[in-house]
Amino acid sequence: MMNDDSSTRSLIDELPGGVKENMSPGEKVLRYLKTFQVVERPDYIILTNFRIVYFNEKHLGRYEFRSIPFQKLLEMKAQRGMLVWGDISFKSEDGTVLKLEKVDRNDLEGFIGALKTAINDIAVEPISIEHRKDLVGKATWEFNKPAELIFRQQPSTQPTPSEDPVTQLKTMFVKGEISEHEYRAKLRVLQEK
Repeated sequence: MMNDDSSTRSLIDELPGGVKENMSPGEKVLRYLKTFQVVERPDYIILTNFRIVYFNEKHLGRYEFRSIPFQKLLEMKAQRGMLVWGDISFKSEDGTVLKLEKVDRNDLEGFIGALKTAINDIAVEPISIEHRKDLVGKATWEFNKPAELIFRQQPSTQPTPSEDPVTQLKTMFVKGEISEHEYRAKLRVLQEK
């Protein structure tokens, strides 16, 4: 896991511009996974200190950006194949599923370790991720959040949010404190002022 600002900057610099546009103040990219693609652009699963992000860049500047804040993360499943690829999926409490297939099998274990650390930074009780290793390098990981798991509002090392209302609103949305509908409605009100 990379903690210093220069490592975080280099990670975000490796990602498409649409990811940078959607990051909130104080949010850091810890790790990412991407699909193997020959012709198309790769899909990404990005781990930040607040959430899991799915990013799919399309042609002509379009993209799909979806996220699950750690507080709303219900389960994670990952599988590493025997030869080259693996896959990982996340499910939120509201049923949203983020899935990435055909990722480099060697990147999965480090990503899952960083995920466990990031969630434990804000979880009151530490979580554990079930890991099964089979013959010939196959492996599976699974995490299911118990219903009673409680999270701190902010990790202990997180800077306090600025007083800018738009920044505060975006931070609330990223953390899962408000829905996308509420975020857009409140943003419209702030922009009209």
